[in-house]
Amino acid sequence: MKYLVAFDISNNKRRAAVVRQCLASGYRVQKSVFEAFLEKEQVADFEESMHGLINLDTDSVRIYPLDKVADENIRIVGCGRHIDKSVYKII
Repeated sequence: MKYLVAFDISNNKRRAAVVRQCLASGYRVQKSVFEAFLEKEQVADFEESMHGLINLDTDSVRIYPLDKVADENIRIVGCGRHIDKSVYKII
């Protein structure tokens, strides 16, 4: 399933660590917004990894599931493109 991951982290070191984790799992669509294709069990692992990277008192990471209808209705104004599973990721 596709997920939208958004975060608000003020500390540069923690933010960089979260960005690295998000890039390992998905595609950057804005500075602090990523889209990722994760299986159900991967979501729990991803969330757990965030617990180890952020300050739970000052930072936030939001993970929104995007079902097929929501994904098909994504609208982009300005630069950017729709991300789908056919996009290849080189790691």
